[in-house]
Amino acid sequence: MAKRKENMSLATEILSDMKRQLIRCRVALIISLAGNIIQAAVLIFR
Repeated sequence: MAKRKENMSLATEILSDMKRQLIRCRVALIISLAGNIIQAAVLIFR
């Protein structure tokens, strides 16, 4: 029983790590998209 519990906690740790990395990826995507939009706006309004 203890062994199974260890495996479960390991799996949940891996899952939480993956969620954190996903959030980071989304934030990076949003920032890069915002940067592209700003660059486009600068080019248009020049």
